[in-house]
Amino acid sequence: MNARRTIRRLLATLCLGCCLVSAHAQAPQAPATTHRQPALPRQTDWFLSTGSWQDDPQLYVREFGEGSRPVVMLHGGWGAEHSGLVDAVQALGDRYRFVFYDQRGSLRSPSPDALITFDRHIDDLERLRQELRLDKLTIVGHSMGAVLASAYASRYPDRIAQLVLLSPAPLKNPIPEADKALQHQGFQASQAFMKRPEVAQELEKYSLTRTDSPLSSREETARSRIDFSARMLSDVRNWHRLTGGRALFKGQVAQLTSKTYPAAGWDYVQEFKQRSYPVGIVVGDHDFLDFGNPLLQRWVEGIPQIELRIVKNAGHLIWVDQPERVSEELHRLLERHAPGMR
Repeated sequence: MNARRTIRRLLATLCLGCCLVSAHAQAPQAPATTHRQPALPRQTDWFLSTGSWQDDPQLYVREFGEGSRPVVMLHGGWGAEHSGLVDAVQALGDRYRFVFYDQRGSLRSPSPDALITFDRHIDDLERLRQELRLDKLTIVGHSMGAVLASAYASRYPDRIAQLVLLSPAPLKNPIPEADKALQHQGFQASQAFMKRPEVAQELEKYSLTRTDSPLSSREETARSRIDFSARMLSDVRNWHRLTGGRALFKGQVAQLTSKTYPAAGWDYVQEFKQRSYPVGIVVGDHDFLDFGNPLLQRWVEGIPQIELRIVKNAGHLIWVDQPERVSEELHRLLERHAPGMR
């Protein structure tokens, strides 16, 4: 009997011990003290790493605007830089947060020549999306920046909320045989327009063609901007609104990038036709790339998700000629897509 009682006491003790251990294991732990890391303040400029922070190229990024909706801005080139494009959205800074960057190899984003390719430009844009922690991008691209935006959209269609293309470089490369007559027609009209008398009148107005005394550096700058405006602007008298110039342009970036274009070329118009995201195109009627816009009007006809807006009396730098109209068109097009993505 005593042995049986002893065994029962041992079993009861073991059961009680197991219950106590189980109860101890299941008891909620006191929450550990956590220290939440403060969020970084918004920086107006920063650098995007393309690999190793120490060893690989970094891309200069600039943010502008107090709005909550992010819009990525792609400058033209290749080899140009972002600062002139800021003027295109200056009036919209209270509504959006614009994110600009100098593309690989451009002014503030130096890179070894061996690392400058068409594909790497696309990769850089995807790196930026990841860094910004955005599921989808709203992109505004100018000139070759419009080609970059279209190439990115072709590779990552599910990452696109909306595209807005300003004065796009050709969205088909090479130009289809059926369209070459239209291309030539626009080229001839552009060449004739560049020789308009207003260009010579503007140069004469400031005695910039004189030969009896050398031009000062400021005069040389003005002359180069007037010559540049003959091609890029509808109204050459707007030349004084231009900033920057040849010394800031990295021409080798265009050469290196073009050497690595897809062997089969591209047809981004056909790509857009297959997608559901909206595409807005804003172009001047005096854009030297498609003077009078015969190619774009033919290409986008019958594609409902592409909206073409032609701005009268505007050249390739469309916002320099018609700043208020471009600002209105950008705002209207950007509002086509409901904000709320991250």
